[in-house]
Amino acid sequence: MTKPIRAKISALGTYVPPRVLTNADLEKMVDTNNEWIMTRVGIRERHIAEKGVATSDLAVEAAKKALAQRGLAPTDIDAIIVGTVTPDMFFPSTACLVQDKLGAKDLICPPRVRPFFILCR
Repeated sequence: MTKPIRAKISALGTYVPPRVLTNADLEKMVDTNNEWIMTRVGIRERHIAEKGVATSDLAVEAAKKALAQRGLAPTDIDAIIVGTVTPDMFFPSTACLVQDKLGAKDLICPPRVRPFFILCR
């Protein structure tokens, strides 16, 4: 019998772009108000990436934070999995772009993976 391969999430890095768009900002742009937005979607503010900032750029910043939590270098990574509906481009995958930007070498980099929560149902 083959032993199962075990994996765990031992650190979590997050990143959001610094630019914030609030409901008050939206009220100045379109015919809406905070109450209408909160009632329907429950969002008070959203973070907006600047022009030229891609999904992989956001993922790299989050990955750097996760690596720092564990005291690891990009070369210590065995695999990069990115689940997104907003890839930088269709090919190469966002995970491969993150790998390159991080400087991670010789690892598993799946071309397309559904978001983690779908894989684990």
